[in-house]
Amino acid sequence: MNRRLVLWTAAIAAALMLIGLAGLDVPLARAIRASGLEDAALFRVGLDALDTALGVHVWFWLAGTVCVAAGAIGLLWPRLPLPPRLPPALLAAGLVQVATIATMIQGKNAFGRMRPIALLESGDWSRIWFAGGGSFPSGHGAFYFGLFLPLAAIAQPPWLRATLLAIPIYVVIARVDLARHFLSDVMASTLIAALYALAAFVRAQALAAAALSGFTRALCGARGRRVTSRRTT
Repeated sequence: MNRRLVLWTAAIAAALMLIGLAGLDVPLARAIRASGLEDAALFRVGLDALDTALGVHVWFWLAGTVCVAAGAIGLLWPRLPLPPRLPPALLAAGLVQVATIATMIQGKNAFGRMRPIALLESGDWSRIWFAGGGSFPSGHGAFYFGLFLPLAAIAQPPWLRATLLAIPIYVVIARVDLARHFLSDVMASTLIAALYALAAFVRAQALAAAALSGFTRALCGARGRRVTSRRTT
């Protein structure tokens, strides 16, 4: 996994989230509406196509569940005609996405932030937080960054990495343009996904180190038994 990519993603997301919370969220939402760019077809139609392709309208957990299942099957049956890097990549992406979505749901329930579209239409900005809304953090941000950030970090060709990363970036821009989320909403979900991806990276390194250590001990033990056997015969 490209750890630097995930670290930079986490750092940029944290910075933009704080900037949004510090005061940029509301002026940005108002500026997008005033510019006439809100609800652009480029984002509305494109996002709906992505949601349909990835089963968002069917079941929000579908993509993550399929990735976890496919990755686990690929690891349990290594003889399947799959690229060797694909099963662990799918498993990691599925687990990171599921964890990110679960955390996002808890955040929505805890903060109850109103969506910008509701606030812009009502004109009442007196109560934004803890008002029964579902804006913070972004569900789409959690879904797409949770799924595609680990895949982008694992991908080897630069063009594939850029493509995989461009998808969630497009999605979070779309959600802001559609007035469904503030900047800090989508950046919070991006940060959560990046932190879980880093945790998965650290865990994978620990498991790999443990496996290598066990293999080395077994190999040394086998050599020791072979030498002892030769000396006694």
